[in-house]
Amino acid sequence: MVKALVTLVLAISFFTSMDTKASMFPNIDINDPNLTVEIAAKQCEKSYMHAPNKLKEWCEKAYEMGHLESLYYIGMYTGDGSRYLDELNTRIEQGDANAINTLAWLYQSGRLVKKDLSEAARLYKLYLAQENNQAITLKTSTHFELATIYRKLGMWDKVITHTQYVIDNAKREGRRELAQRWRDEAETSLKESNL
Repeated sequence: MVKALVTLVLAISFFTSMDTKASMFPNIDINDPNLTVEIAAKQCEKSYMHAPNKLKEWCEKAYEMGHLESLYYIGMYTGDGSRYLDELNTRIEQGDANAINTLAWLYQSGRLVKKDLSEAARLYKLYLAQENNQAITLKTSTHFELATIYRKLGMWDKVITHTQYVIDNAKREGRRELAQRWRDEAETSLKESNL
């Protein structure tokens, strides 16, 4: 009786699990003429976690349709981000500010490249210097990332500059509060270093 009950529970768990996986990764025809770049990109992204055997196929399709970030997933999966990095650098040469910001994030996080906070800061500053009418939210986020980097590097005067921008412009209260704490920390550290 117990064995039958355990078998029933395992069977229910298995079929529930299969149903959940099916809903997370629906059967979409990759050659459907009505396939949109958004759907292909979503399939690429989801395949990274839920169907790695379909990752290359979906990510290549999404990239062919114009979704650059699909190369990121291929690079993360294979451990070789050279195609993604080459494409970002090509786009940077063409003046694409978003590619600059993305490359900065890669250097900051150490994904697909060796972590280099100085290079990340240089790229974030280059991004801010672009005259592409960035949304204030993106500028604020970039200043926050610069404050994060300069805090790690102990460059307190620059922390103060970038946290002030965040304090003045962030829409999220939590981000403003964190920036204020970092600003206070930077001011204290500067005073202590001048003693």
